Amino acid sequence: MACSLCKEPNYIEILSKDSISIWTGSSEIEDAQYPCKIKQCVKCGHVYEDVSNELSEKLTDIYSFGHAFASTPPSDNNWGFERAKSFLDKMNYSEYSSAIEIGCADGYILRFLEEHGYTKLIGVEPSLSKSKKVGNIEFIKAFANRNTNLVKVDLIFANAVFEHIEDINSVLQFVKNNLKVSGEIFFAVPNAEAELESGDPALFIHEHVHYYTNNSINFLLASNGFKPKSIVQEQDAIYVTAALDANAIIPRHPVHLYSNYLDLLAERLDKFSENLSIYDNIIIHGATNKLNNILGWIDVKCPFVLVDNDEIKLGNFFFERKVESINNLKIADYDCVIIIPTAYFTSIRDQYLQLGFSGKIYQA
Repeated sequence: MACSLCKEPNYIEILSKDSISIWTGSSEIEDAQYPCKIKQCVKCGHVYEDVSNELSEKLTDIYSFGHAFASTPPSDNNWGFERAKSFLDKMNYSEYSSAIEIGCADGYILRFLEEHGYTKLIGVEPSLSKSKKVGNIEFIKAFANRNTNLVKVDLIFANAVFEHIEDINSVLQFVKNNLKVSGEIFFAVPNAEAELESGDPALFIHEHVHYYTNNSINFLLASNGFKPKSIVQEQDAIYVTAALDANAIIPRHPVHLYSNYLDLLAERLDKFSENLSIYDNIIIHGATNKLNNILGWIDVKCPFVLVDNDEIKLGNFFFERKVESINNLKIADYDCVIIIPTAYFTSIRDQYLQLGFSGKIYQA
């Protein structure tokens, strides 16, 4: 599989692990397992998943017939609301009145824009049962690609979508076809750069074809006729605002190869296994894709209690365990907490300390 950004066939392999099931954020059990392989282009430095035909067909099926979220989608739920707020706080929506969202799911953010005076709103989402119009929002059942021509709008945005799309250049051409000359594109993607540099087990997700860094985002934008207006990197996400630019020049950055990622990952997995073997009463906090990876790549032999702050997950079963609320536990009964979400380690740790937990707390 050649690099989808620059078409270079040469690469290094930076991840090759045992096959595990796909994490969709659903409590439904996914029996089929698929390889975990990530490559890095030696020419432009882009990091991407080696997607087999079998996996590609499975992902297309997931996106076409049901919403698939590796993390909690924007919503009024406690954690969904935080995700929506983080995205909207960085989007320059106050200057515009028309927008298209790529991968709109149930239209939560579109409804927010409608309440803030937008008169033309379109959501493009392949998993809709059918196209429909609700208020000022037109929902279109489709994949966004270079052949999808709708209407010119001020703003086109996507939240945690671009990492999923195999032919990402086709999506950028969709944006060019439907964006006013004076308009903006805004999107958020996971910050793979931070995960690659730390060996974070959270990096790999079967649904993620692309693992974006600052350099690969600049390459993607310029090669499709865009210039960045703002690239904000946070620990868990990269927020990008860009505009059309027919004279955009592809940047020539030295390629940094993440050839040591697998060694760094092995160190973190070994530490996780060591903690499981030392303690008797363990809380693991975070029913996430990262935990899906860890449990799929190590041999787990001890029981643990699974906890999460996301109200949607409470009471559901993940990894054959019922997700508990931290508020329902007798904290004194446990001697170790392993916190899964990297970006929220500090706030979750403080939560346990405020409840009087006196045992050991580790970051996975």
